[in-house]
Amino acid sequence: ASVMATRPPELSMDAKWEAAIDLTLRRLVYGSLAGGAAGLLLFRGAGSRSATLAFGAGAALGSAYTDCARQFESLGLPKLPPRVD
Repeated sequence: ASVMATRPPELSMDAKWEAAIDLTLRRLVYGSLAGGAAGLLLFRGAGSRSATLAFGAGAALGSAYTDCARQFESLGLPKLPPRVD
């Protein structure tokens, strides 16, 4: 029997949250470093450099969000109904 099959659902949720936080922080750091390095190499102005860093961080956070959402969908949690204004 697998380890995940013998765990209660609460521990499975904890493990998924731990993995999601780890993935998000790691991608944020790597994306910021990549964006900062690209900004230093490609641009002279401080505004352009900071925009490149922000783009790298934003792309990393978006990627992490997508992967984490996919992980939590496998739990079969109910989705919120669409918002109607």
